[in-house]
Amino acid sequence: MTLPQAAWLVYDLANAAHALIVRTVFAPLCIKVCAEGVASSGDATSYWGLVASVSGIAAGVLSVLLGKFCDSRGCRKKLLMFFVFTGVLSTWGFAFCSQGDFYSVLMIAFVSLGCYLCANSLYDSLLLDVASPEQRDKMSVTGYALGYIGGVVPFIVCLVLAYLMDDKAAAMRIAFFIAGAWWLLLSLPLFFLVREERRPSDDRSFIDSAKEVWYNSNVRYFLVAYFLYIDGVGTIYLMATPIAVDIGISQTALLATILGLQFYAFPCTLLYGKFARKFGSVKMINFAIACYVFASLLVGFMPFIGSKAVKLAIFIALAVIIGSSQGGIQSLSRSFYSRIIPAEKSAEYYGFYNFFGKFTTVVGPLLVFITVRLTGYSEFGIMLLVLPFICGGVLLNKVAKQLG
Repeated sequence: MTLPQAAWLVYDLANAAHALIVRTVFAPLCIKVCAEGVASSGDATSYWGLVASVSGIAAGVLSVLLGKFCDSRGCRKKLLMFFVFTGVLSTWGFAFCSQGDFYSVLMIAFVSLGCYLCANSLYDSLLLDVASPEQRDKMSVTGYALGYIGGVVPFIVCLVLAYLMDDKAAAMRIAFFIAGAWWLLLSLPLFFLVREERRPSDDRSFIDSAKEVWYNSNVRYFLVAYFLYIDGVGTIYLMATPIAVDIGISQTALLATILGLQFYAFPCTLLYGKFARKFGSVKMINFAIACYVFASLLVGFMPFIGSKAVKLAIFIALAVIIGSSQGGIQSLSRSFYSRIIPAEKSAEYYGFYNFFGKFTTVVGPLLVFITVRLTGYSEFGIMLLVLPFICGGVLLNKVAKQLG
């Protein structure tokens, strides 16, 4: 492994702290705290989903607009630095919010999530600069697997502080500072060691670029498929903590489950990479989609269960199912896409990739928002994710057939 490849992998360790500490656990908990006296717990959950959707759309549009510019001027790393620095500052901003600062914390969440997602798009595009086509599956899977370990280390520190400190609000504030510092410091190897290739410039407009992407049938079908199934993955990841609170799972059980999940997901992600080399990426992505469909259906039955013990058991089972597939479906999708796009336009094409996929955690959170309004149960919104998961799988297999 070369130094640039190692530096690229370290960034997965860097952003894992934000993904776990901020997005999954403490940001939604912080929003719940700040909503007290302003909005109900259910409303706080739905607005968290709404902010995630809006920030995803904004980041996706920005990513597409900046992709062509970055390719032609060789400034992907510079822009990545900007989003990392801004994202770190906004992450630290959570620490200054308290009860009643509901709308302020929503704005901070919007900026923090948006910068995290924009940085990820630029990071993904650098995969083509550090790895050959034959290396990309392994590199992508290894990065996601390392990300689970990278998230665990600072998360354990945060848990220990939360356990030892009597002031839980202060412990939460420290967690945000830890997440931001971890993200910033472990980004430095990529900034200094990864060299990006400057792509040839052309006079195409954004509309021309979009047409080129859309008229490539393999790219078009894959992007729509990815949008559908990865939106469901992102929604479950994003809404896990607030929904767990809504169904009565204790904070201790929630944090213990999330911690255990990180250790469990690490080998599972590596196994997905190993099986992909044997059975193919598409078959393994299909298997992961099937796991998510089953998990979504289980969540939909939660409101009909009265026993807290049974709810906790189902919640743990869901964590096991999702943890086995989350890293695999994301890493194999990222590397599969790299094989169907032109290398000289990687940032531009990955801008569309993240617009249609990782950035647009839109459909699921909106379903949760709407179902909470109509029924009072966020779980029914998760159950409806079965539809985009299945449709995404169908389109993915259409791409696989065209590739032969």
